[in-house]
Amino acid sequence: MWCAFPVCRVSWQYTPVVLPILFATIVTFIIVVYTLFRVRTRGADSSVVLFFGLSLGAFLWTGFSALKLLHTDPDVKLLFYQLLHVGVALVSPLLFLFALACTDRHRWLRWDVVAGVIAIPTLFVVLLFVGPDDAVIAGVNVMEGDLTLVRVEDGPVFYVFSLYTLALTVAAIVVIGLEARRVGPSYYQQAGLLTVGAASPLVFAVLSKSAVPPFGSDTINLVPVSGAIAATAFAIAIFSYRLFSLPPLAYATVIKYSPDGTFVLDADGQIVHVNERGRTLLEHLGGDFGSPLASLLPSFDLETLTGEDEPIPIDVDGEVRYVRPLAEPLERGNRRVGWVVVLRDVTESQHSRRQLETQYEQMDAFAATVSHDLRNPLAVAQGYLELAREDADSEALENVAIAHSRMESIVTDILALARRGDRVGERAEISLGSVLDTAWSAVDTKQATLAVETDRTIYADPTTVQHVFENLLRNAIEHGGPEVEITVGDFDGGIFVEDTGTGIPDTEREAIFDPGYTTSPDGTGYGLELVRTIVDAHGWTLALADGSTEGARFEITGLSAEREC
Repeated sequence: MWCAFPVCRVSWQYTPVVLPILFATIVTFIIVVYTLFRVRTRGADSSVVLFFGLSLGAFLWTGFSALKLLHTDPDVKLLFYQLLHVGVALVSPLLFLFALACTDRHRWLRWDVVAGVIAIPTLFVVLLFVGPDDAVIAGVNVMEGDLTLVRVEDGPVFYVFSLYTLALTVAAIVVIGLEARRVGPSYYQQAGLLTVGAASPLVFAVLSKSAVPPFGSDTINLVPVSGAIAATAFAIAIFSYRLFSLPPLAYATVIKYSPDGTFVLDADGQIVHVNERGRTLLEHLGGDFGSPLASLLPSFDLETLTGEDEPIPIDVDGEVRYVRPLAEPLERGNRRVGWVVVLRDVTESQHSRRQLETQYEQMDAFAATVSHDLRNPLAVAQGYLELAREDADSEALENVAIAHSRMESIVTDILALARRGDRVGERAEISLGSVLDTAWSAVDTKQATLAVETDRTIYADPTTVQHVFENLLRNAIEHGGPEVEITVGDFDGGIFVEDTGTGIPDTEREAIFDPGYTTSPDGTGYGLELVRTIVDAHGWTLALADGSTEGARFEITGLSAEREC
């Protein structure tokens, strides 16, 4: 009977073979720390937790393998042999469960399935330490020479365990391969690295059992050296190919069910993967895998795309569809390895845009007609009125002049609504104070006064926002009287325009924004409608509120002092 926990003196030996094993130990330790940190900071995602356990098993396997090789005491070597197989017992079942989690086969990650998967490895570990003789270890051979080696003869339980780990490893590789086939070329590199990491210990074990040189029963056990290959492959998959950040399931699900055509391009701009919608577009474009996308789309340039480019027309079964290209580079480290291009179907919005452009053209034509057909006769009438007043002025002629002035105001407001009302031109940062100064000079102020209690800067179309304050100021004077006091200032949420007039009765509050509605003989009924239309076009909100006096108070909220991104 051999001693499992000997007390012995420390003695060491060295061989270069231990270097790759130590390298694997260091790399797996880094992965263990990284995955543990990720679990603690980003939550216990099943794939990350399982990979943490897998990495911990690999760390125990390679670490105790290195210690077993470096130590010279046979009893201590045997203890390290037992401990390294605790790590081995963790690796294969957790690799298989990780493959299920990584490929979104979560329905299999039930407690009964997990318990069944780890049952045999758990029993193996128990028998390894406390089992009957010859169950796991049938014999121990100590070989003395330049190095002291301990070779263990495997018992029947070890063979069962080995076949079981072989089956789990092969199953994990198959699951990863099926996922790679389903997702496509974009997952090949990540899947290939996982396969190399999983298969390298398996290959080394087969070569060792087959005694293929330099492997053999009377030499150093080289299977742990494969840990360096596995650890390197897993590290590249994690840190270079973002194993945890870009799980194939999320990629495949988003891409597969996206209504947009999605294309994955390599560094040369050639198509390597598409989703179902992209495949349909590719057929209509007459392209295939390996085709440069730029050769299929006119005026398509990856380097100059902004996301606001003009839509590209595509013939789909005799119908012209419009797509807007969006592109995002794929980078590994500081090196660009490809692109993701989305062709978003904007046909409906393109048709709506053209309809709006047609309507705007018609409105402009209408405005030009109004300007010509109404203002010209009005100018003639005003001219004859002036001639008549030179001969004999009277109250009746004064009333005609007032009517002409009101007609001019109505025409001006209607033209403003038709030409600029719901369209906002190029915006700029402008001082509200300067806008109010200009607006005040454009209004017949009579004996009214204006107090500006704000130094706010707003982001607006200078031309249309001028109409807003001209009409609000004019409205206050028309309804508040010639000596009304007007205040423009800030409040929590926006700005206000308030006067000291008689206010607006509750029965009329809902009607004041209706086109043509006015209670003033000098009003047109279109001023406040124009104000609300321009405010809405800017994305702001206009409301009638209760003032600090009995007068009217208008509040504008949602203003921005800078361009919104």
